Amino acid sequence: MVLILWDGGAEPGHCDGLVYSWNGHAESGSCRSLLLYVEAHAERLRRKYLNWIHDLGQSRIGGKSLIERLELEDGLSYWWMTLFVEQNPRKSPRISDAIRVLALEEIMIQARVSALRLVSANQVLDETLRALCRGLDVSYEWRRIPGGPARPCGLERLRLALPQWLRALASLARYFRQRRPLGKTRRLGWFGGGKAVFLCSYFDNIDFRAAREGFFHSYYWAGLPALLGRMGYEANWLQLFVPCREAPDPETAQGFLREINSASSGRSSHAFLDAYLSWGVLPRVLKRWARLNLSSLRLRGLEAAFTPAGSRASLWPLMREYWFSSIRGPEAIANLLWIELFDDALREVPRQKKGMYLCENQAWERAFIHAWRKRGHGQLIAVVHAPVRFWDLRDFVDPRTILSTDALAMPRADFTALNGGAAVKAYAGAGYPAETIVECEALRYGYLCALLGARPAVKNESSASKVLALGDFLPSATAKVLGTLAAASSLLPPETTYTVKPHPNCPVSAADYPSLDLVVVMEPLEEILKGYDVAFSSNMTAAALDAYLAGLPVVVMLDKAELNFSPLRGQAGVFFVSTPEELAEALRAARQSKAGNPDGKQFFFLDPELPKWSRLLAS
Repeated sequence: MVLILWDGGAEPGHCDGLVYSWNGHAESGSCRSLLLYVEAHAERLRRKYLNWIHDLGQSRIGGKSLIERLELEDGLSYWWMTLFVEQNPRKSPRISDAIRVLALEEIMIQARVSALRLVSANQVLDETLRALCRGLDVSYEWRRIPGGPARPCGLERLRLALPQWLRALASLARYFRQRRPLGKTRRLGWFGGGKAVFLCSYFDNIDFRAAREGFFHSYYWAGLPALLGRMGYEANWLQLFVPCREAPDPETAQGFLREINSASSGRSSHAFLDAYLSWGVLPRVLKRWARLNLSSLRLRGLEAAFTPAGSRASLWPLMREYWFSSIRGPEAIANLLWIELFDDALREVPRQKKGMYLCENQAWERAFIHAWRKRGHGQLIAVVHAPVRFWDLRDFVDPRTILSTDALAMPRADFTALNGGAAVKAYAGAGYPAETIVECEALRYGYLCALLGARPAVKNESSASKVLALGDFLPSATAKVLGTLAAASSLLPPETTYTVKPHPNCPVSAADYPSLDLVVVMEPLEEILKGYDVAFSSNMTAAALDAYLAGLPVVVMLDKAELNFSPLRGQAGVFFVSTPEELAEALRAARQSKAGNPDGKQFFFLDPELPKWSRLLAS
């Protein structure tokens, strides 16, 4: 049996043998989709990948595990901050490639493939599959075609040409240059005692209109600050600066924070983590970075550990870039900065009985947790503020990792606050102990209480259709959504109107899409969702779930090179498309469908009085 793996732009013609497309979710003629195979066997393939990540950390080199080799100090291994453990799909998009390679290996074994022919311009994929065929004793041919990934140009191309160590030093210099203004700011005193609570958050998704008047309202935390005030707590807020439209630079952000602090009435204190950025941090980061580089030089033979147990597929060609960036490059510098800054901040803060942080299982969280323990603070709660997606592996690790009691085990909070039944089910199924899970109202989605069931069961009969496009955090993903919508517009009634709600950190210019006569709105979703007939979103954005729960029909744009990251994966009545023609058909079908009344409790715990949070804070 000959298997042809098609990674070309056009559809393959007639081919003898078994044909699978590397990209795309559709099947046509004799060509099958590798991504559809992944979806059909999702549980097994996800488990296989997570098992490999655990085994990689435990792989023995010179009598010690990789976790031990990367020990930075008592109780902290740098392993837990690498891209491999973070598993962020935005930072590590080749996770999708690795899972597809594991799926392809299964297909080859089941079909007893004797020869593999790759039709592609992807050199890394060629290297990966060539090694796989060697391991399976299968003949291999690469039919190289023109094209390949778009090459960056200008300064970005020059940057990527630099060795990782030089990129690391450049990123460190850039960070100090950009964030040093925050390091010069005066910090307010921190609250201590039994009524003090500590919160670590992002300073981007806030109501900046209110902030100009000195009022702090974070859409991440919604009603919790008010609840803390009613319960008599004094809140210590450590904010992570994230550039956004209203606060694009440290100086502007610091201005907002001064207004908030001056109007706090002594009940809350806000400071940026970068307020602890001093010249003394620089030599400590460089010292740790030099030691990390030396440790990596002793890891000879590590490449062998990049083959999962029971597999012949080496994932090293796909993942080596992530390894070197994690250990020697910009990711290493960023992570080491987190360690130093959090340690300085939590050393200064009086002992806190209770602390909380926004949980996305990112590398900075390991540094925060370690510093929290190191400085003797109390109970720590990880607050999962977003929906849990099946393929977003940040929320999932091997159960052996979760249950480990080793001295260098992964830093974890005492409790994880989950915002709904879907999240609880996902975490329990992943092996998180029930005693570490607490149910709390979905702070970020509290506004849905007023929207659930508010839409009529049948749409009005107006011929005009109002389409709301929901932007993504990544400019490239937003561009794909709007580009596909522009291409589909010629297939839709001319009276159709198009509006986009960009992600706060990814602005959109209507002039870039003249065929849509696009309107850009920046108001919060709760203020605008009722005004549209159908929502169209990217593959990743959580805003699709807002629209779905508000009763809007939802169309999701699948990325042909990615897994299905949508929080609406598997939900009945949701349209998934990948071409302009499919989008036009889905928008017409959605316009004619009945508006649903989804059960919000399936996803989120919703109660404006926040009784679950009250009990947790009082415990």
